[in-house]
Amino acid sequence: MQLSQRIIVVDDERSVRSGLTNLLQSEGFLTEAFDSAESLLSDEAAMANAALFIIDVQLKGMNGFELFINLTRRLKNPPGIIISGNGDESMHRYAIALGAIAFLPKPIEIDTLFEHILQAFSCQAARQ
Repeated sequence: MQLSQRIIVVDDERSVRSGLTNLLQSEGFLTEAFDSAESLLSDEAAMANAALFIIDVQLKGMNGFELFINLTRRLKNPPGIIISGNGDESMHRYAIALGAIAFLPKPIEIDTLFEHILQAFSCQAARQ
């Protein structure tokens, strides 16, 4: 079953990008992956068609928090999950304060990730 919601993955680590996109695709989600904030921000179509963003904090160039702030300026309430391999409680609080739906440590707990994705999509469906 192909789900119409497109999930954008932004991570500069190729293994994380491909692992997440493969996992999401195996569950029927459409995905698109970017290795930097700048590459996503230069792709207007990808941003317009995104239903959810999964963004790593530590990116080369603009970091994930800056990217999410930029997305909130361009899009109306973009649903985002912020991920980090070395996050702490203050990063978690900051991500939530910015409007992210979750802050998840790497390695990502798959069940928790899918809970947040499904919750975000049900909230979007309820608003439509």
